[in-house]
Amino acid sequence: MARKIGSRYTAQQVLGRGSAGTVWLGEGPEGPVAIKLLREDLASDQDLVGRFVQERTALLSLDHPRIVGIRDLVVDGTDLALVMDLVRGSDLRSRLERERRLAPEAAVAIAADVADALAAAHAAGVVHRDVKPENVLLDAAAPTGPGGAPPALLTDFGIARLVDSPRRTRATRIIGTPDYLAPEIIEGLPPRASVDIYALATVLYELLAGFTPFGGGHPGAVLRRHVTETVSPIPGAPEGLWQVLAQCLAKAPASRLTAGELGERLRALLPELTGLPPLEVAAPPGAADGDEAARTEEPAPPTAAPRTRRGAVPLVRGAVPDSSRDTHTSIKLPSADELAAYRDSGGHRGPHRHRAVPDAVRRRRLKLAAAATAAVVAAGIGGWAVASGGGDKSTSREDHHPGDTPHSGTPTAPTAGAPSPQGHTGAPAALPHWSGFQDAPRAGVPLVGGPRAIVLSGITYVFARGTDQNVWYLTRDPATGQYGAWQRLSGIHTADDPAVVSARPGQLDLFALGTDHLLYRRTLAEGVWNQWYMVDQRTTFDAAPAAASCEPGRIDLVGRTGGDLVTASLVGDRWNAWAVVPTAGRITAAPGLVSRAPGTLDAFVVRRSDGAVLRLPYAHGAWRPLQVVGALDATGRPEPVYAQGREYLLAPSGGGLAQAVSPQEGADWTVADISQEPGAGGSGAAVTPSGHGLEAWVRTNDGTLSRAVGAP
Repeated sequence: MARKIGSRYTAQQVLGRGSAGTVWLGEGPEGPVAIKLLREDLASDQDLVGRFVQERTALLSLDHPRIVGIRDLVVDGTDLALVMDLVRGSDLRSRLERERRLAPEAAVAIAADVADALAAAHAAGVVHRDVKPENVLLDAAAPTGPGGAPPALLTDFGIARLVDSPRRTRATRIIGTPDYLAPEIIEGLPPRASVDIYALATVLYELLAGFTPFGGGHPGAVLRRHVTETVSPIPGAPEGLWQVLAQCLAKAPASRLTAGELGERLRALLPELTGLPPLEVAAPPGAADGDEAARTEEPAPPTAAPRTRRGAVPLVRGAVPDSSRDTHTSIKLPSADELAAYRDSGGHRGPHRHRAVPDAVRRRRLKLAAAATAAVVAAGIGGWAVASGGGDKSTSREDHHPGDTPHSGTPTAPTAGAPSPQGHTGAPAALPHWSGFQDAPRAGVPLVGGPRAIVLSGITYVFARGTDQNVWYLTRDPATGQYGAWQRLSGIHTADDPAVVSARPGQLDLFALGTDHLLYRRTLAEGVWNQWYMVDQRTTFDAAPAAASCEPGRIDLVGRTGGDLVTASLVGDRWNAWAVVPTAGRITAAPGLVSRAPGTLDAFVVRRSDGAVLRLPYAHGAWRPLQVVGALDATGRPEPVYAQGREYLLAPSGGGLAQAVSPQEGADWTVADISQEPGAGGSGAAVTPSGHGLEAWVRTNDGTLSRAVGAP
């Protein structure tokens, strides 16, 4: 339920919870905002409230493009809240968890943005005191910069300084995240601007190497290293870059650069870093998070020493590590123990190998980091719309409500007694006969990837991704054969093919994967497109999602993350949490999704081990056992459609396009190649019903759309 914050703001739904309070998506007089509502014990501290009021002018004065601005301070009864700019993007920690290390150009560009933010804050007399990847936000809605890095913004200015005052903490306790603490703080000196430079240099070191320079082991050992040990050089780092890092990690505060100097030095280094790949850095002993062996299927040698976690650790023995992600775009991650069940359930493979596919596919190693990402998704981490509708204050992440019908919850795995729909019934179905492919009008830019198509109010809409990383779409009237003009949907940069669904008459919902690998949605209603907004700011995807609607008003999504198939649904105005579909096993490529009848779904995936295409039926609130689609091997996304009582499937195979058809659920599939021009359909196809037949759209090698008609 929404709640009022003061007289001007409404908190609508929870985005995240951190050590200092809860962050809400809110609405104010000037539009959407992020509202950081501090804990009740903090809000009841009159001394703390007084300090916030005293600092209000300084906090509101931090107006810089690289600072997440504080718009207002609300003191209302027991509520003490900071109203902040809303950034549409993920934090830097999320990107590190996904990529482990960044290319030097991207890492330096991000650090330079943060240095600019610190320079502005230090000029205003404000020290951040808690610079770390969790407090650096990446603006996915803005154009990317050097190395493809999105603009970086620094958030949570003043929070640590005000909340963690000496009055509120014991004199013997150090406040902060150990990995990023400057030596002078550990030695009891007052924090000055130089502590932010040390922390930012530590962050840049971590972006380049995959681990922090002094992290790992007991927090006391981490603090001791900051004071006594010399930072180890990063192998392969350009000399000029390393000199900047070493100077900013100096033990003596006076030896470090200022924030302005650091920003200038980093930007001057960018030209020589262009095109350099991420550095190949061997993880130090005890760096499980950065250990190469831990990211493959190959076990560590029997003689390997035990590895301990290297990264953020708690300062108090037995406490939870500082992964609470106390920013307004983040939510606390579940523990490894909480996720173990999901990881253990995701490795099913068939009893025999499908027909031969390239050896490179079979040799591809499974990465544990990807499995961890999938487990995070399975735990239902979400943001924006993937939170309880209306902002329920409960700490539960499951979003289940009493009285939910079986179809109103997230699709789940079948129980042991679930009946199998498999079987071999009915005669093989006849395949459609396809006309030759004919070119459609050219878009404003060459197209990449595979298209997606849908029919709405008798008009065919075809969506594709352009080389400019925008989504483009074309309309065609089947009755007259007339095409509309190509339209561009700008606002975000996309990394994969879009997905489209119509859950309500006259409305389209478009889903696109941003270059940050987060999911965005845009809606066409009454002929007008709204703006892009982020569906989920914590769940990252490896490939484009697929969308369908199994009931009026409901949107179902499936996506691939970490090699697992995950699913979520929008029921009414509430998104259910993402959950793993364990029956899918490990998959590759993007999935496909279609609904044959109300309350049913069929997901189509490509099995990683052998390239076989699998159908995963969903009915009566559960995912059912899989079925192999004939002898079809796919190299990309399988695209299904249900028409004339049959299920049709097109999939890229061997550089061309293959088709399959099944007359009913559980029946044998008929599979054959489609004769076409070379290369057409190699990256996927779109297929829609058309009169008494089918209409297929493919992207050709020269970046245009080509269309064919299939007759039964």
